[in-house]
Amino acid sequence: MKTIRSTRFLVFALVGILTITSVLFGSAKPVLAAAPVITSDVISVTNPAPIGVDCGAFQVLATFTVERKNITFYDETGNKLRQIRNASFTGILYNSVTNASVPYEGSFNRTEDFVAHTVTFTGLRLAVRIPGQGVLALDVGQTVLDFSTNPPAVTVEAGQHEFNTQICQLLG
Repeated sequence: MKTIRSTRFLVFALVGILTITSVLFGSAKPVLAAAPVITSDVISVTNPAPIGVDCGAFQVLATFTVERKNITFYDETGNKLRQIRNASFTGILYNSVTNASVPYEGSFNRTEDFVAHTVTFTGLRLAVRIPGQGVLALDVGQTVLDFSTNPPAVTVEAGQHEFNTQICQLLG
C-alpha cells in the first residue's frame, strides 16, 4: 500500500512541476514536419550500357528494368532531410567483347541522409541466379558511403560484396 501512495505522489508531483514550468516558461510547441512525399517510377534500359565494372579484357554491360518507390522527407522550409528508396530490378549482364550473358536481379533499400551526407544501401543489391546452379554472384548486406568526401568513402561494409570479381569470372 505504501508503494502505491509513493507512486501516486511522484506522478502528482511530476504533473505539478510540468504545469508550473509551462505557466512560467510557456508551453512547448511541437515542431511539425511536412508529410513525406512519396513517388514511384519504372526505368527500363534496353540497350546494353556500361555499369562501371572493368574486368580487364572486357567491360560488363547491362540491360534492366527497375521499379523504385521514393519516400522523401523535408524540413519546414522545404529542404530535403532524407530519402528512402526501395528498388527492385531484373536484367541481363553482358561481356562487352564476347556478348556472353547472365541474368541478374536485386531488391534493396537506399537511404540518403542529406544532413549527414551519407547513403546507406541495405539488402540484396545484385545477384546472379541460374536455375540448377544456384547463386553464382552476390552483393548483399549493408554499405554506408560518406558523400562529404570526394570520392565518397565507404564507412561501413557488412555482408558479401565480391560481386564484381564473381561476375568477371562468370562472363570471362
